[in-house]
Amino acid sequence: MKKPFAVRTLLPFIVLFACASIAQAQAPPAVSITLQNPPPGQLLELPVGESYTFEIHVASSEPFLLTMVMADQYYPGRGIWVRGGDRAVRDDQATLYLTVTAKASTAGLPAVCDWPEPGVCWPAGVAPVSLTVGARFPGGLVAADHFDLAVVVP
Repeated sequence: MKKPFAVRTLLPFIVLFACASIAQAQAPPAVSITLQNPPPGQLLELPVGESYTFEIHVASSEPFLLTMVMADQYYPGRGIWVRGGDRAVRDDQATLYLTVTAKASTAGLPAVCDWPEPGVCWPAGVAPVSLTVGARFPGGLVAADHFDLAVVVP
């Protein structure tokens, strides 16, 4: 049985077009995520009631759909308080802010190891925090970075 002429003729062109579309996929954008005001030695010392605001600058070669920063804490709510996060939408650069407030002494907190990654250890008396920043682009591509630090509240 012979295949119809249209199927034999069009099928190779459809396959070629599909392969060409896949080959033309865009390269990922160049993304720079910078913590503008890091504490010296990744250690932030705050007296009770004081706050510190981190500034994180995100710049991209292409506009992002969304960029945001959030904090991950080993001891959430113990010693320090981090208010939510910050975000910016539809731009190619943004400065995000995240504030940490000291609410009680961290002296009684035990040492922490293997957080947020294996091999990372924090001494007793500190509240480990990881600031995670991400930018989402069209097509589902995500660029991210994190900044690990310890907060001491005497």
